[in-house]
Amino acid sequence: MTNQTIGHMYFHAPHADLVTRPRGFTLVELMAATAILAILGTLAVPSLRSFMVRNTLSGLGNEFSGSILRARTEAVSRNICTTMCLSNTVNAATPFCKQSGKDWQVGWIVFLNPSCDSDYGKNAKSQAVAAADLLLVRRPGDADYHLLANTSTRRIQFNARGNNGMGSIDRFDLTYADDVMTAQSGFRICLDKMGRTRSIPATATCSG
Repeated sequence: MTNQTIGHMYFHAPHADLVTRPRGFTLVELMAATAILAILGTLAVPSLRSFMVRNTLSGLGNEFSGSILRARTEAVSRNICTTMCLSNTVNAATPFCKQSGKDWQVGWIVFLNPSCDSDYGKNAKSQAVAAADLLLVRRPGDADYHLLANTSTRRIQFNARGNNGMGSIDRFDLTYADDVMTAQSGFRICLDKMGRTRSIPATATCSG
């Protein structure tokens, strides 16, 4: 080591051979950190999955209710009938209404029905929906999610006053393939004869 004097200040110079080496992690520390990360990951995965299922079900419900509102609004504003129906032909050039099944998750369509014909849109031939009448097409989503009509409701038709002619409140259940997830995040949509919808818990009952 050397001593240096600059003016009246005296410095003690460090040894030229002194080297500071960075300190790394030991094997034990790395193993402990890995174990902690694994535990945190195990706790986070179910929460993330639950969050995704809840958001997807909520989005599906919002789309369904929004489509009903669109059909009702168009009927009132245009002073004609409109129809919303379950359809698994949404990718076809001329989609039409499905005549069986209860799961609306396969897709649905909304269209103008100027003559208020209950058969309009039933098939791709004599009762095909004209392109000019088609208002909305909802394509099928993830098959693990379901939007099940409590009854055999596959077609909802509104008159110019926005009424759908239903004699009672109908119910649609939003569920997931996993029953546990359904119990946590599933819910129901109630549809009354005025065309209004509301969401309720999966264990609640639609009432007047």
